[in-house]
Amino acid sequence: MDAEQIRHAKILRKSELFSEAVRFYQDILKENPSDKLARLGYAQCLAKCGIRENIKALLYRAEKVLFELIGDDYLFQQAHDELIFLSHRLNHLGNLSKYYNGKLKQYPARDIYEECLKKITGVSSLVLPAREKRRQTVPLPVRIFYWVLIFSLCVVLLLGIFSAKFRSLFFPALLLIGLFIGFGVFNYLKESSSPRW
Repeated sequence: MDAEQIRHAKILRKSELFSEAVRFYQDILKENPSDKLARLGYAQCLAKCGIRENIKALLYRAEKVLFELIGDDYLFQQAHDELIFLSHRLNHLGNLSKYYNGKLKQYPARDIYEECLKKITGVSSLVLPAREKRRQTVPLPVRIFYWVLIFSLCVVLLLGIFSAKFRSLFFPALLLIGLFIGFGVFNYLKESSSPRW
C-alpha cells in the first residue's frame, strides 16, 4: 500500500465505513495479493463488520485471513495480536493455544509463539474471574431461601401424590417447580451464549 492508499483506508476506518473499507482493501488485493498491510486491514474491517452486524461468517473469514497472514510471515506481530483478539471474540482461544503450542514444538527457536501463548493466558485469566464474579452476584441468604422454597415445594408435591388432604396443592406446586427450573435453564443458556470478553 502506498501513502495515499493508507491515508484513504484510515479515513474510511475512522468514519466507521467498514463495508466500504472492505471493498477498498479487496481492490488493492486484486492488484497486489501479497500486500501484508492490505490483508491485515481487510481482516480487521471484516471483523469490525462482523461484530457490528452480528455476522459470524465475516468473523470466520477474517480469522482465516489472519491465519494465512501469519502463515506467510510468522514475525508479523500485529497479525498475531489481531488473531488473538478475534479468537477471544469467537471463543477459539483453546484452539489457538493448541495451534501455537504445535508451532512452538515445531520451531522452538521462534520466541513469537511463546509470546502469543503468554498473551492468550493473560486474556484467559482476565475473562475467567469476570465470569466467576457474575455467577456470585446472588447473595447467600437469597440462595438459601431459594433452595428451602424448592425443597418445600417438592415436599408438598410428594404429599399431594400420597395424601388426599394435599391433593389440591399438587398442581400449583408442580407449576412453581416448573417455573423455577425453566428460569434456571433460561439463565444458564443466556450466560453460556453471552460474549466471553
